[in-house]
Amino acid sequence: MTSIINTGLSGLLAAQAAIQTTSNNVANAGTDGYARQRVDLVERNSSRVGSFTVGNGVQIDGVTRIYDQFVAAELKSATMAQGRASQLNDLTTRLDGLLGNPEEGIGRDLQTFFAQAETLNREPTSQVARQQLLNSGRDLGARFAQLDSQLNRLSDEVDSRLEGNVNTINNLASNLARVNETISVASGSAPNELLNEQERLLTDLAQLIDFTAVPQADGSTDVLIGSGQPLVVSGQSFSLGVTQNEFNGSRLEIAYNGQSISNLVSGGEVAGLLSFRRDVLDVASRELGQLALGVANLFNEQHRQGVDLNGNLGGDFFRGISASVQGSSNNTGSATLTATIASAADTQPREYILRNTGSGWGLIDAGTDAPLTLSGSGTTVDPFVFDGLEVVVSGSAASGDRFLVSATGSASTGVEVALVDGNQIAAANPLTTGRSLNNLSDASISAAQVADVGNPNLQQALDIVFDDPNTYRIVNTLGGTVVGATAYTSGADINVNGWTVQINGPALTNDRFTIRGTGAGSGDNSNALALSQIGSEGFFDGGQQSLANLSGNLIANVGAAAARADSDLEVQSALREQIQLDLESISGVNLEEEAANLLRYQEAYLAASKVITVANDLFNSLLNAVR
Repeated sequence: MTSIINTGLSGLLAAQAAIQTTSNNVANAGTDGYARQRVDLVERNSSRVGSFTVGNGVQIDGVTRIYDQFVAAELKSATMAQGRASQLNDLTTRLDGLLGNPEEGIGRDLQTFFAQAETLNREPTSQVARQQLLNSGRDLGARFAQLDSQLNRLSDEVDSRLEGNVNTINNLASNLARVNETISVASGSAPNELLNEQERLLTDLAQLIDFTAVPQADGSTDVLIGSGQPLVVSGQSFSLGVTQNEFNGSRLEIAYNGQSISNLVSGGEVAGLLSFRRDVLDVASRELGQLALGVANLFNEQHRQGVDLNGNLGGDFFRGISASVQGSSNNTGSATLTATIASAADTQPREYILRNTGSGWGLIDAGTDAPLTLSGSGTTVDPFVFDGLEVVVSGSAASGDRFLVSATGSASTGVEVALVDGNQIAAANPLTTGRSLNNLSDASISAAQVADVGNPNLQQALDIVFDDPNTYRIVNTLGGTVVGATAYTSGADINVNGWTVQINGPALTNDRFTIRGTGAGSGDNSNALALSQIGSEGFFDGGQQSLANLSGNLIANVGAAAARADSDLEVQSALREQIQLDLESISGVNLEEEAANLLRYQEAYLAASKVITVANDLFNSLLNAVR
């Protein structure tokens, strides 16, 4: 009878364990990261009775955690991608709202400024039109500075989020190491709740940064990041940190043992932050800077070609914008670099790294590390020349020293009106041309085009006198000859003192054409017309891009980046959700299934109890029979 009782008791205990496990599944149906469990039962070794073997019941072999490591690995990968996409979409959408908003973007202020230049073109002597152009220029400069400040605040927010994420990553790594140590001590029989906690920590970590998980034989999991740097090894965790960018001390990078690993991070929220800053924010900032540089430098160049209402040659309308050079914090030499903008139209919205190789200098694109062509030797008389920039090296550079050069890095804060009086706006051509009233021919002289406004004799009063229909001389008002007898060709350029004119039509002997410096109070609008057209004329990319195009491209590029980020987030979220459903179909608790199991195990428990009761009755009957 004892064997029957033991067999029944084994079934009773097995059913009790199954009921307890099923109850635990039901209780944790809503617990995040919980993987359902199952009691594993095996048949006990049978006993031989005569020529037969008789079973001895059941024994509990363990409680298995229902878990698929391959699907779980896919979920972590999808979580990394979704975390990156989420951060990128969030910040890019905000940037698009900032730059693409018609009320807040730069396009409206730019249009207003050139509209005021057009008003001056129509009313070149109007004090109101002149003052409105100055005010519009100041508003434009303030808008550039405001946008630059807002972009800097976004950059600061990225730094703040990076610091917060690093702290969270370090906490997760520490907790994972603690769980690893406990699992390792359990020597392969770790409670399932510890394995669930381990998986939850890994999934939470995947939301923040990409890593490689390496399961160990003792149940612990090592975590490697970057190019193989250990974050968790068994029961020991290592810390990430932040470090200052080598060229910009106000910008933070993800660091391991003090060395930046930002370029090695490709997943999780950290990657989204870094990608936004590198691929969206920095690009937009440089494009905004190029637009500011173009407005200031191109407008200044044209403004210097005119004469103001006081009769003076025009100066700079805006204060000058300079290129920026920043040495690496790792430099060991004493060299300093000075960069100047030689041609605003040839500048590019990019950053460059000039690196001393020990045997010379090399130039690379700071964003892609692609080598670029560099001409010159870096001296004052032969500076380095590339993309509209000239760079002069002073002092002694050590091998490996690096310098970040940009034409647009600080341009957005440099659009400041230099003039204080509307009369200083140079709306008129510096030269006035005309024909003598005594001329007998119908030949005409064009307006003067200024090629060299710095020529000291630019406004010298000169006459073009025809000795015969085929020959002319250029003389000054005192009778001195400036250019001797020259063959005349109708429409050909006549170049003197930094200006160019053309005389068109057949000339006659004694015809006289005059070139005079424009005096004060002139109503000429030639330079105002040129100023008003700067916004729509092609200057950049070999004359293919205007300032209006640059403004439109800035908005379009940020808008396109926002659309891509939104689409990517939608895709990555859908993928993660599907994999999450796949994992839940394997590891999740199905309450209907668990309810059915409870009934089944209840019946088993009752049946096992009945076996024990029957065995007890038989034993008592036997005792009564032999008394």
